[in-house]
Amino acid sequence: MNSSVDPAGAARQVAKNPWFERAARLGYAANGVLHATLGILAAVIATGGKAEADQSGAMRTLADQPFGMVLLWVCAIGALLLGLWSLAQAFLPENKVRERIKHAATSVSFLAVGFTFGRFAVGKPSDSGKTATSFSGEMMKSGLGRTLLIAIGIGLLVMAGYYIYKGVTRRFLKDLSGSRHSEVSRAIKTSGMIGYPAKGVVLGTLGVLFIVATVQGDPKEANGIDGALKTIQDQPFGPVALIAIGVGLVCYAIYLVFRARYDQMD
Repeated sequence: MNSSVDPAGAARQVAKNPWFERAARLGYAANGVLHATLGILAAVIATGGKAEADQSGAMRTLADQPFGMVLLWVCAIGALLLGLWSLAQAFLPENKVRERIKHAATSVSFLAVGFTFGRFAVGKPSDSGKTATSFSGEMMKSGLGRTLLIAIGIGLLVMAGYYIYKGVTRRFLKDLSGSRHSEVSRAIKTSGMIGYPAKGVVLGTLGVLFIVATVQGDPKEANGIDGALKTIQDQPFGPVALIAIGVGLVCYAIYLVFRARYDQMD
C-alpha cells in the first residue's frame, strides 16, 4: 500500500472545494474589521486621545466590546481559512509561478493574522510594537541582520508604492467580479481608490522607520504601525494627515468587505 502524500492532490482538494472557498472569503471581512478598527484608533490619536493604533491595539479594542470575544473567534477562523486556501493555491502546479508566489505571501500574511486573532481570543495577547522592537534589536546585533532590516524597509516601500499605484489606477478591480448594482460598483471603486493609497502611506512610513532605526542603531524607532502613525502625527499638519489616513483605512476596510463577496478567488 502506497502511503505517500500527494501535496498537489491535497492542495487541489482544498483549493477547488466550493464550500471551503466560500468560508475562506470570511478572511477578507476579518481583515476589514482589523483595518476599520485601526482607522478609528488613528483618528483617536489625531484628535489628542490615547490609543495603541497597531494590530495588537486593534484586537485589544475589539476584545473590550460587547460580543468582542465572539468577533475575535470569527475573525480568527476566517483569516486562518483564507490562509489555508491561499496555501493550497500556492501548491497547485497548474498555477503560474508568479501566482504561486503571490498566494504563498498571502497565506503567510493571513495565517499570521489568524493566529494573532486566536491568541487574543484565548486570552493570551501579544504586543506587536514590542515584538517589532525586539526583533529589530536582535537583528541589529550583526551586519547581516542590519542588511536584512534595511531590505525589509525597502520591501515595505516597494509595497507602499504598489498599494498607491493599485488604488490610483483602479487596478484592484481586476481582483473582483463585477456587481450588477451600479451603487455597489461605485462604492467598491471609491473605497478602493481611497483605501489602497492610505494603506500605502502607512506601509511606506513603516518602511522608512525600519531604515532609519537601522541606520541610527536604535530599535525603538522600529516599533510597528503605531509608531508609524505617531510619526505622521508629529509632522506639520500631522493630525489632519492622520485623520485622512484613518478615514482611508476605514475605506480600505469597506473595500475588503466588498472583496469578501466579489473576489474572484483564483
